[in-house]
Amino acid sequence: MKKILIACAFSALLGACAQMPGVSAPAAVAAQPILDAATLSAYHWYLVKAEDGRGRDIPALQPGVEGVLYLAFDDQSMQVRGGCNQQFGGYALQADALRLKGLASTMKACAPKLMALDQAIAARFKGDLAAGLLGGGQSPVLVLTTVDGDVLTLEGKATGQ
Repeated sequence: MKKILIACAFSALLGACAQMPGVSAPAAVAAQPILDAATLSAYHWYLVKAEDGRGRDIPALQPGVEGVLYLAFDDQSMQVRGGCNQQFGGYALQADALRLKGLASTMKACAPKLMALDQAIAARFKGDLAAGLLGGGQSPVLVLTTVDGDVLTLEGKATGQ
């Protein structure tokens, strides 16, 4: 994860240099993907890594807990799946932030492990999440940072729509 953050910082620095007169950045840096509703809705976003603010794994969100956590978006709403219950709500994009508009949830009772996953999801998907998009094409990566500093890395798989 530290490598991704360093790469993001380096890319941002080079991008800033590209805006200075007489200085240009490499084409790969200048062509960073844009985070928009069309891009978000073109993929299902599968959690591949979850770390707290200190870089430690968050066991409650790790893939393999009865199903992989994933996000699905349309123009104005998102769904979180992978636990016991489906969570859903509105969102808005503002600059480099994903502003969540109160997630609701279905109310099924399941195994304790899945109920704990639902609680872990609800605790992190609230308020404004810092959001960044890395790569593009077949496997873009969405990086979300929660208000508490947790970093969720999700890999995009095209929806085919």
